[in-house]
Amino acid sequence: MKKYSAVLFDLFDTLVMFEPSLLPKVMLNGETWNSTAQHVFTRMRSSLGEMGFKDFYEPFVESHRELLELRKKDLREYPNRKRFEIFMEKMGLKEDDGMLEKFVFSHMEGLCGAMVYPEHHTEILLYLKEKGYRLSVVSNFDHAPTARELLRKFGIADFFEHIVISEEVGWRKPHRKIFEFALARLDESPSDVIFIGDDPEADIMGSSNCGIDSVWVKRREQFAQAKPKFIIKDLEDLKKII
Repeated sequence: MKKYSAVLFDLFDTLVMFEPSLLPKVMLNGETWNSTAQHVFTRMRSSLGEMGFKDFYEPFVESHRELLELRKKDLREYPNRKRFEIFMEKMGLKEDDGMLEKFVFSHMEGLCGAMVYPEHHTEILLYLKEKGYRLSVVSNFDHAPTARELLRKFGIADFFEHIVISEEVGWRKPHRKIFEFALARLDESPSDVIFIGDDPEADIMGSSNCGIDSVWVKRREQFAQAKPKFIIKDLEDLKKII
């Protein structure tokens, strides 16, 4: 079996699980779903005057959609701050850095409440460290401080030599530049590294296009053109392959 020097992990839904059902509930027009919108609206109510939630919600969603479209164009990363700049412009709110940061903080606070860490992942990280692997994180996320805080909160930040977040690099997976950045930080060649992730396009195709072997954490049935080196259902299965 091939021996690698380093293991790169995706963060969300690979190491830390995002559970949308844990987001605050939103009730509008007789329907109920989960979103950070209600949390942000409640936190920012004093800055929004007499505005009701219905008038708040539409630009909240539209600003997110516009940010997604910007990212799709060339895989550049835009910070979450950009999303709320778009939002404030749609709302007719004057530029205010303090208010902007409060919007970002409130949104991230809501997201963090929906993050769950499977405790057995710590055992896997310990296993890999004991085997001598160098560990790093490479994640798509638009607010690096929140990603780093989650790793600290769950007690696993110290396992990783480097934590590479797309907001800080300026590029999103599957763009090769974020993988090349991670390799440069480690000073490792692609053939000596293996990437672990759940997203067949961003993680598996992205790393494969850079010559990096990959492990697809396939937690549900889905069709994908990606061709990983290995397919597993849980990080526990890493013990069988590396």
